[in-house]
Amino acid sequence: MGKKRENEDSVESNIPLKKEVSEFNGTVFKAMLKEPATVMRGLETFVSTAKKLPCSDLYDVVEGYIKISMECAEIFKLLEREKHVETEMMLIFESLEMILLRTASDLSHFSMVGNAIVKKIVSSHVKLLQGSFQSENHRFVRQCLSLLSALVSQGQEAARDVLSNIHVNKALSGLAKRRDKRGRPDVRMAYIQFVLSFLVSGDNATVGQLLEIKGN
Repeated sequence: MGKKRENEDSVESNIPLKKEVSEFNGTVFKAMLKEPATVMRGLETFVSTAKKLPCSDLYDVVEGYIKISMECAEIFKLLEREKHVETEMMLIFESLEMILLRTASDLSHFSMVGNAIVKKIVSSHVKLLQGSFQSENHRFVRQCLSLLSALVSQGQEAARDVLSNIHVNKALSGLAKRRDKRGRPDVRMAYIQFVLSFLVSGDNATVGQLLEIKGN
């Protein structure tokens, strides 16, 4: 009897236990953005996961999210708050950048999502973005410039929209002088990449307009 019980125990021990694995997908991310308590964690997880994509071993949360929220309404709603905290804004901008980088490359069949993000930012959030250039937080300013570069990467029309709505004033052009003495990626490099993104867009008229502004 004891031997039989022992055999039963050994069989049971060989049966793998079912584990509840909560996958971070588009639906989960969307839900997390709606709850104040989970917004930051949702954004952080989205960004860290998106940086590894595309990857065959990972669920594509970027594609999963834009499939169910083509206007990225939950992300933009966070920008509509009266008070903005830089740490959260940095994650919001980076999340949008992650989406834009994909819609400009391997997810180009979702280019309408990228263009919608461009339209939304240039029509409603340029002032917020432009004001962020005066921040003393170098990392935050770099992120703002990276988002602008990602906006321009959506194509010639996007490049024209960005240049038409961003004021290339002293605050913006002055970013070209903000170096990092330790040689780390700095604001100046991000600014140069932003300017170069217009050249990559291939729109000669926009490039000419940019050079005229720089000349003035």
